[in-house]
Amino acid sequence: MSNARQIVLGITGASGAIYAERYIRGCTGIEEIALSVIFTDTARSIWLRELGYEPEEIIPECGASLLPNEDFDAPFCSGSAAADTLLVLPCSMGALGRIAGGLASDAISRIADVQLKERKQLIIVPRETPFNLIHLHNMSLLTQAGAVICPASPSFYHHPKSIDDLVDSFVGRLLQMTGVRPLEKRYQWNNYQE
Repeated sequence: MSNARQIVLGITGASGAIYAERYIRGCTGIEEIALSVIFTDTARSIWLRELGYEPEEIIPECGASLLPNEDFDAPFCSGSAAADTLLVLPCSMGALGRIAGGLASDAISRIADVQLKERKQLIIVPRETPFNLIHLHNMSLLTQAGAVICPASPSFYHHPKSIDDLVDSFVGRLLQMTGVRPLEKRYQWNNYQE
């Protein structure tokens, strides 16, 4: 397990807990990765409101570890122990602004800062609509600094039949981008070209 790809999932206070839940489940049983999950306080309450249960009910059974957001001594808060990937899913505009401004006020924003300075993978999934100019400016700053901005924007070419299809196709892309697993064929574009 020591050679496992280290992925941190930072869950902030924006709607879209289902995306984070599916990502955690998508990592289950993959021995080549070690998933650590960090919640903001608001993210915990949104998770409970949107999904109807506490996150501790699935995180251990999925083989992930839970890290406190208040702990700056947590793993991955130092450049000497940077994660391979930080995925902020969903990312609130407040968290986006703190990360873009270099304000390391909690473990998620500190790890994001480490990812940028160490040139490690940082993927931000903003969950807001519409965006104002400040949001767009912050996304531009993060892109210039090396982050990937990946809005929660599902595809429709696979003819989704349910919300689950939309969520799973988008989360499938995130699993692919973070090196967990390839995108399922049913969600790949080349299966829909005529």
